[in-house]
Amino acid sequence: MHWLGRHRVLILSFICIFWTGLIFVGHFFPDTPFLSAPWRGEQSFEDLLRREGRKTPAPHDFVFLGIDQSTLQLPPLTGEEIANNRAFQLIIEHPFPWSREIWALLLERLFGAGARLVMFDILFNPPNDGDPAFHAALDRYRDKVVVGANFDMENAAQAVTINNILIPPPQLLYDRVGFLNICTYTIIL
Repeated sequence: MHWLGRHRVLILSFICIFWTGLIFVGHFFPDTPFLSAPWRGEQSFEDLLRREGRKTPAPHDFVFLGIDQSTLQLPPLTGEEIANNRAFQLIIEHPFPWSREIWALLLERLFGAGARLVMFDILFNPPNDGDPAFHAALDRYRDKVVVGANFDMENAAQAVTINNILIPPPQLLYDRVGFLNICTYTIIL
């Protein structure tokens, strides 16, 4: 048997390790002309998979609420609508980022409508107006709400947590704190 046949797994492993290493080096040196090209190609391929790949339909009982530019601009409201709605009053008083009392009111409304779980893909740090009201709502629905933490990749992957008023330290030990971004590297063989 030819020596290539006997060592094909070793050779294939070496090739995979080499290209994986090159992609990781490109991630850490994004301005290097030739080293960053495989990393950019990997990122472009991941974007293509997300855009063109097979989409799994969301469950019928899943509702996604988002904040976009149209959300930040309220339609014209009458004085009576504003007077009868605490959330509208808070939005008018303080532009985005709104008082955290709004999130407490949102939790009340969602759980009043039958929500079983609410997950916030928002990092509530630093302290803000309305933290005591939001803290009370988080405690009231402690087993039904997940709030976000994050990794600051520009500062040695330091954990950035929710502020101490909302959840006392150590926040990462609570089962109701989840991570907003997770860096994953996929290698397809």
